[in-house]
Amino acid sequence: MSAVLKQAPARLCTQIVRRRLLSYLGLCAPWIIIRSWPGLMVCLFLIGCDLIWIWRQSQTHYLSWLNAAFPAFEDSLQLLESAEKNSPLIQLQKARLLQRIESVLTPAAFKKLGAQVLQFKRWILACLFFISATVAALLSVYNQPVEIRSQRAATPVLKSASLPALNLKVTPPAYTQIPATQSAVQDLQVPEHSQIEWCIAQSSLSAELLSQVNASHIRLSNGQEVSFTENAGATCARWEASETVFWSWSADDKRHRYTLKVTPDQAPEIAVLQPLELLQVLSSQTHNITMSIQLKDDYQIVNASIHMTLARGSGENIRFSDKEILIPQGSDKRQRQWNKHWSLTELGMEPGDELYFFVRASDNAAKNPHIVRSPTYTLRLPAPDAQEDETSVLPILAKPESLRSQRQIIIDTEQLVADIQANPKLNPQLIRNRSEMIANDQAALRRRYGRFLGEESSLFGDEHEDGGHANEKPAGDLAAQYGHAHDQEENATLFDEATKKILRRALVAMWDAEKSLRAIAPKPALAPENKALEAIKQLQQADRIYLHKAAFTPPAIKEEKRLSGDVLDVKNQQRIQADSETNVPAELTDLLKALAKGNKADALPALWSKTARAWIATHIPDDEQRLKAQAAVQDVADGCQPCRVELAAWLRQGIAMDGISLQATLKFKANQTSALDRYWNAHSSPVLRTQKPALGSKP
Repeated sequence: MSAVLKQAPARLCTQIVRRRLLSYLGLCAPWIIIRSWPGLMVCLFLIGCDLIWIWRQSQTHYLSWLNAAFPAFEDSLQLLESAEKNSPLIQLQKARLLQRIESVLTPAAFKKLGAQVLQFKRWILACLFFISATVAALLSVYNQPVEIRSQRAATPVLKSASLPALNLKVTPPAYTQIPATQSAVQDLQVPEHSQIEWCIAQSSLSAELLSQVNASHIRLSNGQEVSFTENAGATCARWEASETVFWSWSADDKRHRYTLKVTPDQAPEIAVLQPLELLQVLSSQTHNITMSIQLKDDYQIVNASIHMTLARGSGENIRFSDKEILIPQGSDKRQRQWNKHWSLTELGMEPGDELYFFVRASDNAAKNPHIVRSPTYTLRLPAPDAQEDETSVLPILAKPESLRSQRQIIIDTEQLVADIQANPKLNPQLIRNRSEMIANDQAALRRRYGRFLGEESSLFGDEHEDGGHANEKPAGDLAAQYGHAHDQEENATLFDEATKKILRRALVAMWDAEKSLRAIAPKPALAPENKALEAIKQLQQADRIYLHKAAFTPPAIKEEKRLSGDVLDVKNQQRIQADSETNVPAELTDLLKALAKGNKADALPALWSKTARAWIATHIPDDEQRLKAQAAVQDVADGCQPCRVELAAWLRQGIAMDGISLQATLKFKANQTSALDRYWNAHSSPVLRTQKPALGSKP
């Protein structure tokens, strides 16, 4: 059999189904519109049955359909299904059919044949669509709970044609300096704390219509209802914008919703353009520095100042002097630009001083002005290099005169390298002696610093040669004479961990330098020697740390509770903290159970909308998501049964955002009573049974 003929049933079925797609969509459309999932499932089941019937008909009758539609086959396609050996005449007919199939059964031929077989009559399609739409409409009306239908009937509703014109007036706070606006109802974006007024002119209302308007109210998505009041020839409803909501008018039969997005007052923004880094080390040739500061606010900057602190001295003799400079206001009240070129003389900086500064700004918010400050920037003017490497971080490093500094060791090493390069024929023994002398100096300096980290001995065992007999211990104290003291109190508390880390880095570099020098390789020793010097200089700069003073206001002490020994409040606080660990509030749990029943017309718990709105307001911070969740609450309140699933999803999302577990804590109970329990129940009194001691407790 030809491959085209084998594919004929499937291709015919596909063409028939394509012609019926519009009918299937018309059958399912009413149930999709009213969001009735059971009705949609029934329609899908009927469509599936129809598809199975089409496939079976195509498998059974496709040969007869092809013979009837195409005369070129001469009613002989059944011969191709027979696998038996036939007469030469039948074989000749099969060969002729196989030659014609490729040219006759084209895609256009299948499309034409699919339109002729298994046709739906138009009156059947119309009846199916009418029945489906009627049943869906009846279910959408009568599936509403009784209490919601009665609530709708009690609310005065006006038709859109008879609705009076509703004007929206927005009065921003005075400090924003934004003029008031008035417009027709629409989506608006207003500043925070703006006064919103929905007004209707009384001159255009009849007495009956005026009474209906006064009985109506503005519904906000957060659950508030703003009533209309008469004032100066107009009927208005007023509300202060504190959060983003959508609103609707209860008298509107179409329940139009309009979004009122509230823009909160933002804090001022501070940008320090120069200096670029929080810590800037000035060179010794620096005579001037530049400060560039930019401030921005959405409405107005009221106060802006730069606070400077100059630190001078070292060790315990450090003095601080403070100064505050106001940043002037320009033509634009919403931003300030301040550029200043300072000389070191104007700032009073000398070598070794450090200048700390930060910027503070506040806006003109009426109730709670925003006060912000920038990070603290540091300008450091290094002091001239000292002759010795002693630092105030290492106050007890008393070095003798014969102990060379790390800088002198580097100079000696560089001189040795230069001599070797200038005179390649230099005596090898002289090179060895000079290299070992520098290595001994490096070892002595390393041992001095290593004492603060508990180093016991040198690699070459010559620590105690410098002291001679001056460091000998009494003969009776063998532990002090031949041992080494660990965990000294001063070493444990003298340095912080950061200082010890720098010391370790310096010692490792000294070890590497000493190793290269003893191997008669002075040139590779220069790199670790410079690393050691850098670590020592870093220790020298660590003696001054600036921390901005932060005020602390302790809580007021109750004199009546002081020294009384009353711990009742402490116990109550622990009990409240233990009670706050409840997973989900009981009201929310009951609401989720009621919403999980889907399309059933079961009554929701009392005050369910208040519970849902309160949970959404506190647990969904994003404005867009909160509006969608509040819209789901309003839809359920208006009688939308499929919207219950959406509302339950939003409530569970709020639970997930809050990090609360929906599953209660598991409590395990033994299947059998232990021997201790049986003995206790048999020999103890009823009062003692309630005070059963825990296993492992002491009597």
